[in-house]
Amino acid sequence: MRSSKERKVAMPADAKLINRHMIMDVLRRGEPVTVADIHEITGISRPTAMKTLQHYCELGVARSLGLGESTNVGGKKPELFCFCDERLILCINLWPKEICIGRCGLIGDVEGLRVFPLSDSHSLDKAFARLEETAFAYMQEEGIALDDLYGVMLSVSGTVDYDLKMLRYNSQAPEWGVNVMLGERLKAIFGSEREYFVGNAGKSTGRAILIDQPEYASRRVMTLFTTWGVSACMIERGHVLNGRDSLIGEIGHMVISDCSNITCGCGKRGCLESLVSIAHVRDMLCALGAQELCGEELTIPALFALSEAGDARVQHVVRYLTHCFAVALHNLSLAYNQEAVVIQGDYASADALFDRCLREELTQFRYYPEQEPFAIIYDKRDIAMLSLRGGAHVIKTKYFAALE
Repeated sequence: MRSSKERKVAMPADAKLINRHMIMDVLRRGEPVTVADIHEITGISRPTAMKTLQHYCELGVARSLGLGESTNVGGKKPELFCFCDERLILCINLWPKEICIGRCGLIGDVEGLRVFPLSDSHSLDKAFARLEETAFAYMQEEGIALDDLYGVMLSVSGTVDYDLKMLRYNSQAPEWGVNVMLGERLKAIFGSEREYFVGNAGKSTGRAILIDQPEYASRRVMTLFTTWGVSACMIERGHVLNGRDSLIGEIGHMVISDCSNITCGCGKRGCLESLVSIAHVRDMLCALGAQELCGEELTIPALFALSEAGDARVQHVVRYLTHCFAVALHNLSLAYNQEAVVIQGDYASADALFDRCLREELTQFRYYPEQEPFAIIYDKRDIAMLSLRGGAHVIKTKYFAALE
């Protein structure tokens, strides 16, 4: 009988696949490389590197640039190779009040972000008519033809069936209905030849941390999307959890107060999303006699700025908001036991009072060790760009995983 160690030895086919992926990782850096460069970076033998490069050239994803400069000591000029699939991913956020569009190559990052207004009273048909109008206007301005597109990613609010590319329900726009086949609507606009990804806004935004902090791929991490809604992206060692009905992460609809009279878009009362919304914040400030602060110009970031400046009425509201998040994170810890929580969106601008009160309340739960129960990180980067990057990353990952 072979030992377990012997059984774990990579088979030739496995080794070939590993070598190909390592070499493609080098090509994905976007710089011209030689066989010697690949050997130095990966340790793969020069003959194997050359054979793999020829394979990628035959697939049409790499090409030779000809001979480069000779080495310092003279000798034969090396042949240069580069990744050459120049097709693009069109990246779209179809969010409650805006459409954000950018473009992304199969290597590189999202560029050319533009924001277009979208009335929150639009029906589904009107929203997609607006999406089609803005997408083609964007493509014309950027000089992008349909044939230039490898894929299209779409980020929306609501629960999404990732396999069917179907929107199950959108509490931000209940008039859209249920079980909407968004993938089919995208194909009607951009054609069936593209690769499509349809994702929940919070999860698309959360996925971006795996691009910038690859160390999170080996940890249990939760990101919180906190702007026009509240949701979580739960990442278990690099894998985003969804669940049978894509409800994993819909923490905005976790009931925090069963005595609240505020009805959420999901139909329940006392949901986290409704209790920490800017609309409820304005109502609380009005009840405290701060009518001058209750206008449409008040945002969550502006609220934290007022709290930092010492407004006692605002600080009272901030303590309430902190308690809502502390209860939610406490409950989530019991089921998920996260190692880190990354707050994105409006609440990433939290002031020192919010942060201090949140940490103090979390440490009151006795089953936590004496140190912080989990890391709390405030990611202040633009969530629209994070969402586009996260969705594009999914399409790119599938593209490169399919190369054999």
